[in-house]
Amino acid sequence: MRHHTGVIRMGTWSTAGFGNDEALDWLGELQEADDPLAFIQETLDSGSTEGIVAASEVLAVLAGQGGADVHPHAIDWCAGKAAPPAALRHAAADALQAILDDPDADGHDTWAELGEDDEDYLAWLANLKSLQVRLRG
Repeated sequence: MRHHTGVIRMGTWSTAGFGNDEALDWLGELQEADDPLAFIQETLDSGSTEGIVAASEVLAVLAGQGGADVHPHAIDWCAGKAAPPAALRHAAADALQAILDDPDADGHDTWAELGEDDEDYLAWLANLKSLQVRLRG
């Protein structure tokens, strides 16, 4: 997240799905989960914005719709695993829409700190929308 000085705050360095510590922590938990799809569903139902975005990125990769900025550890974890059910991908797209629709959701404050015309905020919004398209694809 940027301060007005343009310095990125520790913990968040990119608008990409895994561009923050919380998403990488979530990935570590996913890698240890006994039932990864249930863990992803739980995240979509009640996780943080960062967790929902990370879960959505993983689902997109599993569905063969990974983006250019997906963390290599996520790609490695997904390798050889079955595509997720369409219903789970659509639930992720819906969870992303809920984030987009709620200006009080975490993430908006992170990236909108400098105002809606800030390029990082617009990039974050574009990333969420692109991810939705990949999930529904």
